[in-house]
Amino acid sequence: MKQQPAWASDEQLAEVGRRFGTPLYVYDLSSIQKRLLAFSGFDRVRYAVKANPNLAVLSALRQAGAVCDSVSKGEVDRALAAGFLPGEIVYTADLLDREARDAVAEHRLHVNAGSITMIDQVGDIGGFDSITLRINPGFGDGHDQKVTTGGPNSKHGIWHGSLHAARERAAARGLAVTGLHVHIGSGVGTDRLHDTIAAMGRAIEVFRDTVQTVSCGGGMSIPYRDTDTEFDVQVLATAWNEARERWSADLGRRLHLEVEPGRYLVAQSGVLLTEVCGINDTRTPGGDGSDGYTFILVDAGFHTLARPVLYGSYHRITALGKSGEPTRPQLVAGPLCESADVFTQAKDSSPAPQELPEVQSGDLLAIHDTGAYGASMASCYNSRPLPAEVVLTEDGEAHLAKPALDLTRLIEEERDALPHPLRGAAR
Repeated sequence: MKQQPAWASDEQLAEVGRRFGTPLYVYDLSSIQKRLLAFSGFDRVRYAVKANPNLAVLSALRQAGAVCDSVSKGEVDRALAAGFLPGEIVYTADLLDREARDAVAEHRLHVNAGSITMIDQVGDIGGFDSITLRINPGFGDGHDQKVTTGGPNSKHGIWHGSLHAARERAAARGLAVTGLHVHIGSGVGTDRLHDTIAAMGRAIEVFRDTVQTVSCGGGMSIPYRDTDTEFDVQVLATAWNEARERWSADLGRRLHLEVEPGRYLVAQSGVLLTEVCGINDTRTPGGDGSDGYTFILVDAGFHTLARPVLYGSYHRITALGKSGEPTRPQLVAGPLCESADVFTQAKDSSPAPQELPEVQSGDLLAIHDTGAYGASMASCYNSRPLPAEVVLTEDGEAHLAKPALDLTRLIEEERDALPHPLRGAAR
């Protein structure tokens, strides 16, 4: 079993943890850029900013040739701050809230509309002559039902049976449907690949007079477990390119082909470092250990990595500097006042211990494959500040890319905003 990411040794991660403190997200920029090369079979790679919106990560991907997909004004602001031009940003959503409308209008962002309502919202902004439509093909896939983004239970995308109505609405608002996008879920394999391509082909028939670009979406899985298989990007690229050639020949013009990876690019390039703060044992002393568990208590929790509590997701955990030592099944839990604050749990929330060596307070654990949907889904629950984020550059140097949230300053700002009658109660 691999004991540390290929891009960092236990010693290097431990030094970074001691230098910057924990909890701490660490990302390797070179490995992110290298994973982008897997998508050379596509005309354009549009990074899903939601996976990891750190400015250093965005800048590294921009330098490597990616463009981006944003789903909020905040993500637009981050993309612009990282150096992306407005023409390199697509805004994808099922609605435009007020902030999003202002951002789309100000920067003239191309919109990928996930509802017919959104077509009208773009028309109301005015000044646009084209739009992309996200299609709900009637089925979905993903590592969990909560991230399945197609089918009748999904809010995402224009229902495949409503595409003619969408075409009429777009035409009425003076919008040519130049792009079509399909994304059926997060953490997908290739099981529904050909079904998805067939659904795109049917959509192209509806918009054959105007379509110029097709996007196969993202959601590509990564091997979180040693027994998981690596997603075959070549299979994806080959199937979609073959379809693109057929469609282009039929239309008499060459269609552009886009892909929208997020997790695939950044997940394996990140770890969450956390310090052991104590041990709690529910096993009967002197027993065989089958009546309880050993909890390794750490300073990270579901406020820093929500995937285990949300989806029962597995993340491999290792103890730095203890490779080769004897192990036994143990649970790893955080500091929050929730029984669900456990990193080692199954999809049904039952305990799912991992093989770990004996540890003590002060030891560091690495929670692997947290470069995607780690920091981007973090919160300040229990008034705990968002952790810092560090990047490793090609020369192996560690740089602070985002400081930890200054909770003291936040409290001061809240206190200053209090109505005068309440300020006397805040000391």
